[in-house]
Formats: sequence, structure tokens, C-alpha cells
Amino acid sequence: MLIKCIKHDLLATYREFSGLYLALILLAIFSPFLLRSNNQFLIFIVFLGIFGVVIATLVVTFMTIIRLYSRRLFSDEGYLTLTLPVKTIDTVLSKVATGAIWSFATVSVFMVSGLLFVTIFFFLAAGSQWQTQAAALADMLGQIAATGIFAKIGNLALLGLPMSLIDTIYSMILLIFVITLVNTSLIRKNRVAIGILLFFAISLFLNGFMSLFHSTPFLFRDVALYFNNINSVSDLLLGLRQVGFTVSVPDYAFGIIGQGVLAIALGYGTLWLLDHKLEME
Repeated sequence: MLIKCIKHDLLATYREFSGLYLALILLAIFSPFLLRSNNQFLIFIVFLGIFGVVIATLVVTFMTIIRLYSRRLFSDEGYLTLTLPVKTIDTVLSKVATGAIWSFATVSVFMVSGLLFVTIFFFLAAGSQWQTQAAALADMLGQIAATGIFAKIGNLALLGLPMSLIDTIYSMILLIFVITLVNTSLIRKNRVAIGILLFFAISLFLNGFMSLFHSTPFLFRDVALYFNNINSVSDLLLGLRQVGFTVSVPDYAFGIIGQGVLAIALGYGTLWLLDHKLEME
């Protein structure tokens, strides 16, 4: 049943994202051609368009997730949703999962768009010499890879993925908890304003509370000295070899476990409010 709920929530929200994702991809494809025109006005329009679409995508992602929670739980549609033979926990988890899926989808589209833009711009800039330029670029990337920097970035990304996942889930649950809270009998006026204030207040309080017990799990080596005076490729490669980080296992574990516990607590709080304090308009 949970999978079916997630499928229906995705189908109910994909239209809000498909247009913006398509706009990002099209901008990534056509922007390099416009930038190569050397027309200052066109270049300005391109960067303005990229900035506008990026901001719009981020805003729409956040607002669509909010509308998903509000509309599917606390409107006439929500009344129908909550009367269906579906467990409340499945209803809540499907909303959290859908919000997390769209958040990661937005990040993925940004990455794909950036890769498309860089690739097309490279081939346009290289022109007929693209094979020679590609060979030189491959040689340079090989030297950079030999420093181990790509492996270190990969390790950092792999280590950071669980934290990003739990942080996203925690944020989605916090958001749905606040939206649920302001739609209960506990709050009767100025629900939107109070909801915004509550979200930021609870978030700041919980983050501050967590910071009392642990610090950043990743400790990066200070390499500023190596990058202050780079006069050659050798200097750059030397600096890249010095880049590194260590992982504080206690802080890493506490960060994941701590946010997991908070997410579970907020989740149970949301279920309790839905079962005992819900007030449908």
C-alpha cells in the first residue's frame, strides 16, 4: 500500500516539475551557442534566464512539497485521503518519500544540466581542434587524477550520502509535522504565519541542541598555503596532493543517529496529531 501511495503522490505532482526540468535541460543545451555569439545583450539574457530558472526550480520544489502535504492531507482531497483504508503511517511516509524523491531529482537535474552545458561549451570552444583539445584535456585530467583528488572527492560523496539522505528525510518530516500542527485544534488563527515561524524556530532549536553534543564529522586539512601562489601546473598538482580529510567517527555516527531519532520522534508526533488533534476545514 505504501508503494501505491507514493505512486499516486508522484503522479499528482510531476506536472509541477516536468516543465522546469525541461527548461533547465534546454537552457543547458542552447546556452553555450548563445554565449559563443559574443553578443553582450544575449549573454546577459542567458545568465539572467539561468539564474531565474534555477531560483524558480528551487522555489517550486519547496512550494510543491508544501502543497503536497497541505492539499493531500488537509483539504477536501485530504479528507478523502484520510478516510481511505490506508494506515496513517503509510499516508505520512508516502508524503515524506515523495518530498525526498523530488528533492534528489532536482539535484540530479542540476548536475545533468551542468554536465551538458560544460560538454557542449567545450566542443563549441574547441571547434575543429576538438580532438587535440580533448586529448590535452584528458592528459590534464589524468595528471589531476594521479594526485588522488577524484578518489578523495568520491569518498567524501559516499560518506556524505547517508547524512544527506537522513537530513532530507528529517527536513521532510519536520515540515509535515509543522503543517500538521498548524492544522489542528491547537492553532486557530494566522496558521500560515505561525507555521513559518514554527518551522524555523523548531529547526534552529533542534540544530542548536544537536550541536551541543557533536561537531562537524569531516575535518579538512588546511591547504591554503599551497594554493596561495600557484604559478604552474606542478604547483597546482602539488596543492591537490595535499588535499585531504579525516572522519570523526563519533561525530559522524551521532549526526546520523541523532537526526534519525529526531525524525522518528517528529514522525510519531505527526501521527499522534493526525489521530487526536486533526481539525479539517
